[in-house]
Amino acid sequence: MMVQVVKSEWHQVEKRYSAEIDESVLEEIYDGITEEELAVKMLQLITGEITVDDIIMDAQEYGVDIDWDWLDEDDWWTDRKGGYEVTYELG
Repeated sequence: MMVQVVKSEWHQVEKRYSAEIDESVLEEIYDGITEEELAVKMLQLITGEITVDDIIMDAQEYGVDIDWDWLDEDDWWTDRKGGYEVTYELG
C-alpha cells in the first residue's frame, strides 16, 4: 500500500520600482505648503524623522499619484528566504 504526497513550493516575485520625491512632489501632496514648511518636510524625510511610508500614505490620502519607474530586476522569494511584504526605502 502507498500514499502519494505532493509538495508544493509557492514562489512570489518582488518587483522593484523607484520614484524621486522632490519639492514639487511634496507641493503636490501638501497643497498650500509654504516654502519654509517644505524645507522642513524635506529635511525630516532625509533625516528619517518622517518615513517614506508616511509620504506615500499621504499621497494616497490626498489623491496624488507617485510616478514609479520599474527597475529591471526581479527577486524570486522562496520559503527559505522568508515572507513577502511591501517596503519603501530611500535610494
